[in-house]
Amino acid sequence: MTTAGCDGVSFHGVPSSVVVTNAGHIHGPLIAEHAVTLLTALIRRLPCFGETQSRHTWDRRIPLPLTTLEDATVAILGYGGIGREIARRLKSFGATVVAIARAERTDDFADRIVSSRSFHSVLAEADALVVACSLTAETMGMVNAAAIAAFKPGGVLVNIARGGVIDTTAVVEALHSGRLHGAGLDVTAPEPLPSDHPLWSCPNLIITPHVAAFGSPAVRRRFIELLGENIARFQNGQDLNYQVALNAT
Repeated sequence: MTTAGCDGVSFHGVPSSVVVTNAGHIHGPLIAEHAVTLLTALIRRLPCFGETQSRHTWDRRIPLPLTTLEDATVAILGYGGIGREIARRLKSFGATVVAIARAERTDDFADRIVSSRSFHSVLAEADALVVACSLTAETMGMVNAAAIAAFKPGGVLVNIARGGVIDTTAVVEALHSGRLHGAGLDVTAPEPLPSDHPLWSCPNLIITPHVAAFGSPAVRRRFIELLGENIARFQNGQDLNYQVALNAT
């Protein structure tokens, strides 16, 4: 597989006897860059200013306050290679990073890493949530109406993982009510997003068409290196790098 996500093979019933590998962490830096770009654009309210620009109007009065990542608390749902690269970039802005993973542990780029059991309590202190987890039976619809209700009021949501992790209807309602002050979505459910879907008309929303992993020669170089190494390992009867556990949740 050329992607980090493995839901495509997991949900289509590939037998456990088949050895499947994914792209590991090769996309991490690029996808992290896209995630943080969406996040900074939202907290600086660029969609609001884009609307005044389209009217050729110099107007500082926008419906939402400008905020900053400095001293903000950002929760990252999922702390694999991509989540860690997101945390690395957020720390340079002066943010406090709280990661939600399967189990507690420590890491240089996260102030705390807590288990998924603490998800809602972390949201209560978070100014933003970045979704970077795999889509599994456990994470399907994890960011739902209850999670959004637990979110610190006025928070911002970014998803560069899979659309199915988020309850789209709940996000639409939260953006219109103001419970969420913004959302940046590189993935949606459904995907592609139909032209008449209500998500398109939400305020302070940025949608990119699943392109977070596009545009880096470095990614192509790393993939070629990984592929060459795994071919050599296969020929030598060694375990392959980045094998996917198809029955994992």
